[in-house]
Amino acid sequence: MKLVSKFALALSLVAVSAAPAAFAQSNEKPKKEKKGQEAAAAPKRNYSKPFIAAYMPVSNLLNKTKDAAAAKLEFPKVVAAISNDDDRYEAGILAINIGAPLKDLAFQEQGIDLLIASASTPADLKKEYTFRKGAIAYDGKRFADAEKHMIDAYNLGHRGNNIEFLISNAMSQQNKDADAVTWISKAIDASKAAGSVNKTYIVRAAMLSAKAKNYAGAANFYKDLIIAENNPDYWHDALAFFDRSRDFNPEETLDIMRLMRATDGIRFQQEYAAYLDSLSYIGVRYPSEAVSVLDEGFAKGLISRNNVTFSERYNEAKARLAEDTRTLSGTIAPAKASPKGMLASLTGDSFFSHKDYKTAKELYESALSKSPVLDRDGGDQTDRTRFRLAMSKTMLGDYAGAKADFNMITGANRKAIAEYWVAFINHRANAAATPVVAAPVS
Repeated sequence: MKLVSKFALALSLVAVSAAPAAFAQSNEKPKKEKKGQEAAAAPKRNYSKPFIAAYMPVSNLLNKTKDAAAAKLEFPKVVAAISNDDDRYEAGILAINIGAPLKDLAFQEQGIDLLIASASTPADLKKEYTFRKGAIAYDGKRFADAEKHMIDAYNLGHRGNNIEFLISNAMSQQNKDADAVTWISKAIDASKAAGSVNKTYIVRAAMLSAKAKNYAGAANFYKDLIIAENNPDYWHDALAFFDRSRDFNPEETLDIMRLMRATDGIRFQQEYAAYLDSLSYIGVRYPSEAVSVLDEGFAKGLISRNNVTFSERYNEAKARLAEDTRTLSGTIAPAKASPKGMLASLTGDSFFSHKDYKTAKELYESALSKSPVLDRDGGDQTDRTRFRLAMSKTMLGDYAGAKADFNMITGANRKAIAEYWVAFINHRANAAATPVVAAPVS
């Protein structure tokens, strides 16, 4: 009995090894067995005599002689003497502590396997060592093993060390992107529960969704970002993914591109081309807006005047601009007098493109007073008209009125687009006391 007592005391003085790199960032500390009064409360162990005889010389090599390499060489004798779960548990602790000064993760992993296999390992330690095994596999780029053991640890209750994020990355490394999105979503939920949204996780989730060609999912993740922060880069990515997530007609695409411009989110020449296409899909409409958009792109260096497509379309719009401007004012009275709302709606579009949001608002309201607003083919354009009334109110600073109109939109596509405009309104309303940095829509 006296020998067992000394043996247990020797074990209590052995420190558990350091964590591998995958979770070194954590503040969590490995469990140590306690000495003194706390040791008395530890579970009573039933070590076999052959195991004690094999264990003590190896423990002394590590703790007294400080020769971890020699202890490693002798350790197989300890394993060979294991005859019960208590033996297996203590052998595992010893292997981990031998491997620590040697920086031998493979040897530590052998010890972890012994701990996981032992029924004597306390449940809280078993979940931590299961995670350790996954972390060692992760550091060794054995991602299938990392995934398995980290999920096992998670199911045992481990919630530290950014485990959800690591599981997601392990899955992504195996091209299991849909599963990776599920786990990065768990990481996002965990960060929200902790009181803050981890933006890195959300960006990662969007990228994984896009890789899996789930553009609607990517857009939804970015929507969280733009709601939280009025960041032009976030706006670009949110709207770019959103545009790819549905089939939009040119009029709908135009109002997405207008929002991308209003948030200073346009980044690439293909987006300027898409903007122009939505402005001119039935000839050169809205020359004022086309000239203004291209001037901005040229000034920012995002598009070049040497590009034949842009230079030709710029010259074409510029040639139409003077006549369009000259005749614009004369279109108001006939539009308001028409018994059909569509003329007033289309005329409102022209004034919106000239940044005369006040007149555009009046014309859209006139059109809606004659609703339903029907085009020449009998198509109902009431949603489009109300949407652009809301846009006009947004640009005039009538945020409450704009949100009320956006909330009345019924069509699926425009209802979805309206959610992004409402997010934009909320940022504008919150920053009402300061100058608006984003360029106004034209």
